[in-house]
Amino acid sequence: MSLLLDRGPVDINDSRQTDLCRTYRRFLWLMRGFGAVPQKDDTVRQQKFRSRCCYSSRLFAAIFMVLLFNAQLTYMYVKATTNLHTKTILQIHFLSRSQFAITMALGILIFAFRSRKLPTVITGVVKTCSWSNDLDWNTLRWIVRFSWLYPGNLLVVVFPMGMIVKLVLLRQLQDSLFGLAVPAVVVSLPMMIITYLGILFRCVHLCFVIVTCGALGLQFRRLTADMKVSQTGKTINSSLSLSSLLNRHYFLSELVRQFDAIFSPTLFIFTASDLVVVTSLISFYISASQMEASLGLYITQNAADMFIYVSYAVGTFAVLATRVTFAVVLNHQAHSCVPILFASLQDTALDKTLKRNIQMCLQRLCALPVTLTAWNLIVMNRTFILTVTGLIATYLVVVVEISSKNGCSAQQLALTDSASLLPALGFDANLTLLQ
Repeated sequence: MSLLLDRGPVDINDSRQTDLCRTYRRFLWLMRGFGAVPQKDDTVRQQKFRSRCCYSSRLFAAIFMVLLFNAQLTYMYVKATTNLHTKTILQIHFLSRSQFAITMALGILIFAFRSRKLPTVITGVVKTCSWSNDLDWNTLRWIVRFSWLYPGNLLVVVFPMGMIVKLVLLRQLQDSLFGLAVPAVVVSLPMMIITYLGILFRCVHLCFVIVTCGALGLQFRRLTADMKVSQTGKTINSSLSLSSLLNRHYFLSELVRQFDAIFSPTLFIFTASDLVVVTSLISFYISASQMEASLGLYITQNAADMFIYVSYAVGTFAVLATRVTFAVVLNHQAHSCVPILFASLQDTALDKTLKRNIQMCLQRLCALPVTLTAWNLIVMNRTFILTVTGLIATYLVVVVEISSKNGCSAQQLALTDSASLLPALGFDANLTLLQ
């Protein structure tokens, strides 16, 4: 099948659809840099084979770098545990770093297998969306600009600042590729680059979710407004009849489900990983001076560690909140027509065929909610927001309670255990604990 998004200029009369298509093509170009989206080529067989080899090599290189990052963490963990009798703290330290690498490798690999139909789904979204209303189009433009904030800030602000901190403040440190002299998970230049590339993949993945949820959500909102007009009977436009609007709602719902079929596994992996990071950093910021830092869990040399911790915490929370918010807004807009459909059923003059179609639409919305899911295990709606908020609040209370009780005993333990803990973690003896 010839895909509009993959070949030259797009034959779309509406310039606004062309602009939306151009935005998606930029996202696809970034994804193909990781080998996460296959390159479609309808030319001769030799060029097809060359394109497929390039795609496979990019995918292999991306996963290999991430697994190399995780191998370094595993090596440091095994090396430290051989000389440390207390392993619990080091296990938490290792798992908090390792889960990022594992989830990133799984996310890229699963998305690469699922994304073969992504250009086709995006083509359907671009063709289906109508931007005759200026308000909807201006809103979408702001959504697109907002989506570019994440990869733009990462590439223009966060990554250069991290490199400057590394090269200026840490020039005196002689660290190798695997960071045997100092912890590579924080300050090694190759590992920092791998970390930023992994975050960039998540940002581009989030851009797809933001723009698609925003575009389809605006279409559902306009559809609901047209249903209100159709209900009053003041329109003679056949495209605004209730029957045609129901068909359009069904088609938009199918686009959401096709998009969710591609993104739901990675949404589950990244959302779960973000929740782990958020809860871990909550524990760090609350009890660093009482329990974790005194036991050697969070040890720093200078401002580079704190810069990475703070930027990663803020970025992770922002990505998690944005992903869930746009999915919830899409779900709300898709179901906003339900009261109008129930009111239409009360009309005694309504055609029987149309009434049956309305009932089928209501049953479909009740049984199959139009929203994004986390691998069909979690439906991202308002209930999910309340669940996550309650989870974080409960964890917050537990951490505060445990920290207040164990602060004194942890400080006493640190006086006797810190001398043996620092060399085991790969730090020099003259480094100080983060207070």
